Amino acid sequence: MDFFLKNLRETVEAINKLIDNNVNMVNTKRVRRCNKIKSSDRSKINFIWRSLDCLAEEGILEMNGTYSPKTYKIKSDEKLDVDEIVTLIKQKKNSNNT
Repeated sequence: MDFFLKNLRETVEAINKLIDNNVNMVNTKRVRRCNKIKSSDRSKINFIWRSLDCLAEEGILEMNGTYSPKTYKIKSDEKLDVDEIVTLIKQKKNSNNT
């Protein structure tokens, strides 16, 4: 499995946990804490912010106007369908490669 898609799945699952806790704003730090990732693990953190950026491009998240740290507002109050989102992004990624 592609590392980006694996980490995207983990990021969406963390966003669902935040939705369960009535948190509507998400940033890299919240996702990192939700997934119990150490602050020294820069590789995972880079995957998280890339995933958040990708979800914002897809319209699932929207920028809250803060650029440092980038904070996103979750558009939906309901849980996100993890498999649907990962499949959608995987298809777009494959269509861009061909």
